[in-house]
Amino acid sequence: MFLIVEKIIVGRDRNDMEAFGERGTAFIGKHIVGEGDDAHLTNPVFMDVIRPHTILVTGKKGSGKSYSGFVLAEEIVRQEPEIRNNLAVLFIDTMGIYWSSRSPNEKDRELLKEWGLKPEGIDIRLFVPGGFAKEYEDVGVRVDAPFTVSCSELTAQDWMLTFGFNPLDANGMAVEHIIKTIKSKMRDYSIEDIIYEIENSKKLEAQVKNALTTRFSAAQDWGVFEKRGTPVRDYFMRGKITVLDISHFPRSAGGWSVRSMVIGLLSRKIFQDRLQARKGEEFEVMGGGGKENIPMVWVCLDEAHQFIPTEGETAASEPLLTLVKEGREPGISLLLITQMPNKLNQDALSQSDIVLSHRLTSEADIKALRSIMQTYAAEDIQDYINKLPKQTGAAIIMDDNSERIFPIQVRPRFSWHAGGSPSAIRKRGLLDL
Repeated sequence: MFLIVEKIIVGRDRNDMEAFGERGTAFIGKHIVGEGDDAHLTNPVFMDVIRPHTILVTGKKGSGKSYSGFVLAEEIVRQEPEIRNNLAVLFIDTMGIYWSSRSPNEKDRELLKEWGLKPEGIDIRLFVPGGFAKEYEDVGVRVDAPFTVSCSELTAQDWMLTFGFNPLDANGMAVEHIIKTIKSKMRDYSIEDIIYEIENSKKLEAQVKNALTTRFSAAQDWGVFEKRGTPVRDYFMRGKITVLDISHFPRSAGGWSVRSMVIGLLSRKIFQDRLQARKGEEFEVMGGGGKENIPMVWVCLDEAHQFIPTEGETAASEPLLTLVKEGREPGISLLLITQMPNKLNQDALSQSDIVLSHRLTSEADIKALRSIMQTYAAEDIQDYINKLPKQTGAAIIMDDNSERIFPIQVRPRFSWHAGGSPSAIRKRGLLDL
C-alpha cells in the first residue's frame, strides 16, 4: 500500500493550476503539523515560479532568511529546460556569502539524505566590482567578470542622493550644473572627466569645487564607475544565477549610498529592457518573428530595507518601487529579504503576494506584518509564529493567491552556504574549501 501525500502549491491561482498542474513549481520545504515537541513534517510545499511575483522573506538574525532566499534561486535553475531557459536570476549579495554556492553542501549531507536529496553545487556566475576582483582571486575564488557602471547613465539626482547633497543647496545645484554641462559635451564620460569639468568651471566657488572634487575622487576609489559600464544583458543568462557581490563597499552611510546607486541603475535598465522584451514576446505569440531578448527576471535583494526604506530616499528607492508596482507586467519578479520589515517601504510590503516569515520578536516587525495580512488570517500573526518549532528554517508562508497561511520547514540547500557565524574550530574537508 502506497501513501499518496498531497502537494501544497503556493503562489498559483486556479486557472494556472488547471493549465499547468505542478509544472513550474519550486520545492521549498514541508508543511509543519503540530506544535512544540509534537510538531512533525508532512506535505511537501511548492511555490510557483512561472509567473512574476513579489516575495518578502523576513525573520530575525540567524533565523535562516538569507538561506531560504537562495533555496528558491536553486529551484529556479533546476526547472525543466523549457521553463528554466525562459528565466534568469540576479542575486544581489550585500554580505559576500553566495560565492560558495558553486560547492556542494557536504556539511549537511546526512540532513539532505533525510529529505531524499543530495549535495550539489550550483553553476553560478560571480560578478564583483572591477576594483575588487583581485581580492577574490588572491584567496582562490573564481570571478567570472568584473562589473562596472557607466557614469553617463547616472543622473545628477543619483549623485546627489549618493553624496547626501540637498538639490537646493550650493553643492546640489553645482552637481546639477556640472552633469548637465558634461552631458552636453560628450556622450560617454568618466569620473576623471567630471572632476576636470569641476576644476575648470568658472561658475563654481572654490569651497564648492573642493566639496565636489573630494566626493567624486572618493567615488573613483570605489572601483565601479567607468566611462563604459557592463551591459545589463551580461547579468542575465538564461537558466543561470548571476551573483552580483556588492559587499566590499564600507558598511557605512557612504558604502550603502554606492550600493544604492548601483542597484538603482540596474533596476532602471532591467525595467526598460524587459518592457522592450515583452513587446517582442507578444509579437512572437501573435505569429510574428521572434528575436533574442533578456528572459523573465528574478531580482533577489538581501537587506532590502537599506534600499527602499520606510523613511527617507536612496538612489535605489524610485527604481525599485517601480519594479514593485509595475514589474509584473513585463515579467520581473522581486525577492526582498530583510530582518526588519518595519523598516521596509510600505508599498513593498503591501505589494508582496507571498510572505515567508521566519521567527520575529520585535513588536514593530510583527506590527508591520499585521498591516499586510488579509482577512483570511484566522489568528494573530504572533500566534502563528509562536507555534513554530524553535529551529532554524521554520517559518510561516502567507499566500495571497490561495488566501492561506502554512507553517513550513524550509528544505536544506543543495549548495554550500557561507553565511552564519564563523568558528575557531575548523573541520578539514568541511570548512576548508
